[in-house]
Amino acid sequence: MPNCPRCHQPVPTQAVTCPHCREVLKAYGHPGIPLHRATGDEYLCSSCTYHADDTCNYPQRPFARECTLYHNNLEPEPQVTKPPNNSPSLCQLFESILRSFWN
Repeated sequence: MPNCPRCHQPVPTQAVTCPHCREVLKAYGHPGIPLHRATGDEYLCSSCTYHADDTCNYPQRPFARECTLYHNNLEPEPQVTKPPNNSPSLCQLFESILRSFWN
């Protein structure tokens, strides 16, 4: 169970606001999207991948202290691997159906 960034009390993972101090934990209207917050004096943009590659269109850029799109450019990109596809293709299925009719 994560802790609230403000009062450091444990909060449920799906909580939109902290039940103890009412700090907003998730993006408004989007309870599944985490709301990233800057700590200290630095803005989120200074360490964000999207700011670095100039693909960010967030209105508060480059002075964002809260953002839903933030991705730390020091963290590696998640590797997405496709599971092996062992099922027959549509063409192979169609061929087998045609063969069953001709035999």
